[in-house]
Amino acid sequence: MKILIYIVSLAAISIIVFNVIQINFENLFSEENFNYAVMILAGLSCLIIMRIMMINEKMKQLKKNK
Repeated sequence: MKILIYIVSLAAISIIVFNVIQINFENLFSEENFNYAVMILAGLSCLIIMRIMMINEKMKQLKKNK
């Protein structure tokens, strides 16, 4: 499960980096940039969910060892 979490986190980071590169900073409020911003937020949300899953895995291990 831990490997899957790392793979999904890496994919989310890749999505974030790709979309940050695609943003047109000269015309910041264009419709095209809105789509990139939504994808960046989706990637950040995915990273948060993966972090919660990592914490959940650690809590399971602590409970098992107790």
